[in-house]
This record gives sequence, structure tokens and C-alpha cells, in this order.
Amino acid sequence: KLGLSCLTLLAIFLCSGATRPVVIMHGMGDFADNPLGMIPIRDAISKHLNGAYVTNIALGDGIISDQLSEFFMLMNAEVSVFAKKVQSDLRLADGFDAIGFSQGNLIIRGYVQRYNNPPVGNFLSMHGPLVGVVGFPHCNFTARVCRLFDHFLGALAYTEVAQASLAQANYFRDPLRIPEYLTANVFLPDLNNEKPVKNATYKANFICLKKLILVKALQDTMVEPNDSEWFGFYADGSKAKIIPMHQTQWYLEDSFGLQTLDKAGKIVFETTPGDHLQFSIRDLIRLISKYFA
Repeated sequence: KLGLSCLTLLAIFLCSGATRPVVIMHGMGDFADNPLGMIPIRDAISKHLNGAYVTNIALGDGIISDQLSEFFMLMNAEVSVFAKKVQSDLRLADGFDAIGFSQGNLIIRGYVQRYNNPPVGNFLSMHGPLVGVVGFPHCNFTARVCRLFDHFLGALAYTEVAQASLAQANYFRDPLRIPEYLTANVFLPDLNNEKPVKNATYKANFICLKKLILVKALQDTMVEPNDSEWFGFYADGSKAKIIPMHQTQWYLEDSFGLQTLDKAGKIVFETTPGDHLQFSIRDLIRLISKYFA
């Protein structure tokens, strides 16, 4: 629920003398305590921000549980766990900036729209499938999981079994099967406010973001279409025609506040030249330096 007005949140951000804490949400197949990835990223950001509190959120208890959670914990549950973790951390009580990697951005987006208390200031989305996918053409996890993707993210995507078994099915948006998607998908149509009854809280919370930084991987072979990383997608009824953000239904109807945020000058677009999540810590620090002020 919306706990504070946007003006109140802005006052908190402007009056805070210290650098805001940063919360990081990893993507599928990764884990919060990864000594070769998430921990060095956390430490580098903290150092750059003069010792600011930076934390990686784990969805599961232990490495294996955390790693598998973004596959087999459903998206609604992932958002709820994220909310519980940040709300129980007293160092985040006055708000924080958020950085998401891949699927982690949908979790952060869900938190902002459904909770946002404590509030998110700046939201940096690195290669996030923000309005869904039509497939994962490049699956880089285990063969077993990739076979599940092929099986569930196809003909079975909108069955009760798929929706209750695999997180990725919860943001599978097939432009050729929109009626099925709207009826059966248990997560994304709600978050996009695509159903007849709109949730006004989603928009009220989303427009409180100070800045939304959308980073797209130009050669992304994981997120299809990679335009989803900029809130664009295939046109309904087509898997060939891409609709940019400004022409999408969710933008034109301002269903969750995207148009309002954009017209306030709070959305910026960035790119990285390579594949999915192929960027350096230096690239990440550059973006933080540019926008986390």
C-alpha cells in the first residue's frame, strides 16, 4: 500500500545528508553471495559511494536455494519476499536506490508498484524484461532447466501447471495469444494494469520514482524482444512488429504511470553494446555516477 506521498518522499530524499543505501536484486541463475559476481559488485558500489550501505537481496536461504528461487519461486512470491527483506532492514527505513539485473528488475518493479515503503528513489534497470518476454532464445543455465523453458514457455505457458511451476511463465507475454495471457497469466497482466479493473496504487507508487534508468543490451540473446528492456514490445497479434514504449497501450493509457514519469523527465534510456548482462563493473559505476545523485 502507498504509505507516503510523493512530496513527502522527495523531501526525505532531498533532506538526507548521507548517501542513500542501495539494494541490488540479482537475476535468474545467480545468487546474492556469489563471490565472483554479486559480492564484488556490491563492494565496488559501496566504495564508489564513500562507504554507503549496499546490500544484495537473497530470495532463498543458502546458495542453492537462492539460485533456484528465481526459477521455481513464482513471481508474486518473489516480490513478497523482496518486500519482507527490505522492510525488515532498519538501514533501509528512509528509502533506498535500487539496481536490478535481468529478472531482478521485475521483482523491483513489483515492489515499487505494490509496496514502495520504504520508498525507492532511483531505479537502475540493467537488461530487465520489464514488460515480459516471448521466449528465451539463449538459455545459459542447466540442460534440465532449459528443457523446462522450452516445454513450459510455449504451448503450455498459460496452463495452471506452468503458471504454478516456473517463474518465467509468469511474465511470458505471447502477442499471438493475448486473450489467454490476460486470463491465465498470474503476474504480468496485473503489474501492467492490463485488466479492466485498474489498481490505482500501482500508478501512485510508480510515479514517485526519482529517476528510472533503463539499460538495453543491443545484442541481447536472452530477452526476446530486448525492447522489453525499454518498455517496448511486439504489437499485439504480431511477432515481427516492434512497438516502442511511447506507442504501447500501457504508455498511452498511462496504466501504471509510465507516461506520467516520462513527461516529468524522469525516464532515461541507455545501452550496452554486447549480450545479456555483458557489462563491466566500470560500466555500472559510470551509470551510478551519472544518475545516483
